[in-house]
Amino acid sequence: MKKIAVLVAPGFEEIELLAPVDILRRLELDVQLIGVQSDSVTGAHNVTIQTDSTLAQLNPSEIDALILPGGAASWVLRDTPEVIELVKQTFAEDKLVAAICAAPIALAKAGIVAGKKVTAYPMDEVHAEISEAGGQLVDKDVAIDNNLITGRGPAVALAFGYALGEYLTSSAQVAELKSAMCY
Repeated sequence: MKKIAVLVAPGFEEIELLAPVDILRRLELDVQLIGVQSDSVTGAHNVTIQTDSTLAQLNPSEIDALILPGGAASWVLRDTPEVIELVKQTFAEDKLVAAICAAPIALAKAGIVAGKKVTAYPMDEVHAEISEAGGQLVDKDVAIDNNLITGRGPAVALAFGYALGEYLTSSAQVAELKSAMCY
């Protein structure tokens, strides 16, 4: 079973965390919530999540994919050296790396967006960091460029989750799930 690590940092955007996790767990993937600073993390709208583990306890060689939810957490992720190293290592091993909203700034800092199609939250600071790192900003809800998947923001959390599901399972499984979820 594929193991997916979802990084949970203070100020995370709740829907960007929970919608993809819900979809991937419905697809019977092993999704682990990984606290970046602690095992209890409060999001942008005061929802507190108890994580499965912490970044310090994570064994990068055991994961098949890495997901970074956005919101104010994006700057915490970008400014945490261990996160940047994890992003670099995961991407270098041709495993899926995904980020939504402003979280692609962490991918930019890790140096993995050069020449890649990227979408992100429409904020000048976010777009500047991605562009300066060589990312090709595209006007799409979800951008897929090989093992890099990015999403625009909260409203596309389901579409982002389904794109992750298709990458990690199959289009047929996701189509069945979409139908069951009335998508």
